[in-house]
Amino acid sequence: MVLNSAQIAFFVLCAVFGSAMLGMRISRRLPEHHLSAEAKATVSVSIAVVGTMTALVIGFLISNASTAFTARNATVSLLSSNIGQLDALLRRYGPETEPIREELRRFTAMKFEDLFVDDPEGKHKVENPATDKVFDGVEDRIVTLKLADDRQKWLSGEALRVAARIREARSLIVQQNVHYLPLPFVVVVVLWLIVVYGSFGLCAPRSATTVVALFLSVFAVAMAFKLLLDLDNPFDRGIRLTPIRISPEPLRHILERIRQ
Repeated sequence: MVLNSAQIAFFVLCAVFGSAMLGMRISRRLPEHHLSAEAKATVSVSIAVVGTMTALVIGFLISNASTAFTARNATVSLLSSNIGQLDALLRRYGPETEPIREELRRFTAMKFEDLFVDDPEGKHKVENPATDKVFDGVEDRIVTLKLADDRQKWLSGEALRVAARIREARSLIVQQNVHYLPLPFVVVVVLWLIVVYGSFGLCAPRSATTVVALFLSVFAVAMAFKLLLDLDNPFDRGIRLTPIRISPEPLRHILERIRQ
């Protein structure tokens, strides 16, 4: 079973907050000299180093995931723009391109369904042979157009060039469909957080206010992990508290426009 981002974030919340509570429990059984001011100062300085490394790595992971998300979003917008340009060129060519435009509309609708499925539990398909075959048919039909004059020759050549850019954008979406979030980094950061919050619990005073403050802090960290996971897999529409996903609006808009 593949866990979604909310389940992983909940696991991080339980593991890290549990380490803080375990630290509090252990502190009750330690001899007094283990919890002296000097001992707590040494622990605080040591954990500060781990905390700084953790913050740097989390910042790196968020930056990496955000950059990948932006690139994917830009590629979808580029694909949508090229589809609109191709449809406009075919419309200018003449009524004989209406069957080709119909195939282009079919391709766009299929691509929209592949990338932005309606099923909340559905998985996207960045590479669908059936959808690719429809676009291959669009290109083949453009090649076989009968050119009556220089104007149609130019329009046909431009249409093929735009079709090549659509194919390039499709390939780019496939290449970008990889996880940019290094799993070893995530595991190491979670372990560091367990150590850090365990030490917090060890040195913290035993009170309800302390427990609430630690919980809220860990909750914020867990949400950061959820943000990372959502940014790293932006097409799927799994159950999410904050639905971060590639915007379907550019492709939906161009689909509505070419249907007119």
